[in-house]
Amino acid sequence: MPSVVTLLLHPERRRPDPAPWRVDLRVVILAGMALWTVALAVCAVLLATGTLAPRAVATCAVGLALGALGLGWERRNRTRYRASADD
Repeated sequence: MPSVVTLLLHPERRRPDPAPWRVDLRVVILAGMALWTVALAVCAVLLATGTLAPRAVATCAVGLALGALGLGWERRNRTRYRASADD
């Protein structure tokens, strides 16, 4: 097995990179948003009982907002990243 220094000096001796996985980003983003929704519900209950600070609820809300932005990005770039996955 070649050393790290040898591979850095001669990158052509490396094994080729594996092919990227095809993933439907919409499913991944929606799964993340579902987890943030569950966390938001739990944090809201804990906030109502006085066990948790409002910062946790805000963190969950921001996670949902970023997921919504991710869905917007996915919709705009869907054809581009699916076409690049076909290569």
